[in-house]
Amino acid sequence: MQKELDKSKTEKIKIILAVCIIFLMCAGSAFAVWQIQQKNSPAEKSQEAQNLEGKISELNRKMDELSRAINDAKEQVEVESSVVVSTKTQKVAGASTDGNSLSNVGAMVNINSASADQLDTLEGIGSAYAQRIIEYREASGGFKSIEEIMNVKGIGEKTFEKIKNRITI
Repeated sequence: MQKELDKSKTEKIKIILAVCIIFLMCAGSAFAVWQIQQKNSPAEKSQEAQNLEGKISELNRKMDELSRAINDAKEQVEVESSVVVSTKTQKVAGASTDGNSLSNVGAMVNINSASADQLDTLEGIGSAYAQRIIEYREASGGFKSIEEIMNVKGIGEKTFEKIKNRITI
C-alpha cells in the first residue's frame, strides 16, 4: 500500500515539475515577444525579431519534447503502478525490496536469455525454478513460445498466468 502511495506521489511530482517547466518556457516566450515590441529602431527590430523568433521556435520545440517526455513518464508510472509487488522479502535483480528502488520490477524478461537473477524477479519464480528454466532451455535449444515455459517442472497454468505479461522469447 505504501509503495502505491509513493508511486502516486512520484507521479504527481513529475507532473508538477513538468507544468512548471512549461510555464517558465511560455513566460520566456512572452518576454521575448515583449522585447521585440520595445525596440525603437526598425533595423534593430528586424534583426532582433529574427533572433527572437529563432529562440521562440527553439523553445517551442523544447516544449514539444517535454510534453512527449511527460506523456511517456505518465504511461510508465501507470504501467509500474499496475504491477503488484509482493510484500514478502524477495530478491529482485537491480532493485531493493526496502521500497527505495523499483527499477526492474515490471520489466520484460526474455526467457531464452535471462540470467537466474533476472528470472527470479518474476512472481512465483524463485531460484530453484529459475535454474530449472535455464536447464530446460539449454536442453531443448530454447523456448519457441512463452507457453512452453509450462513444460518446466513445477510451472503450471497458475504460475504462467502470473508471469505471462512479463515474459518474452
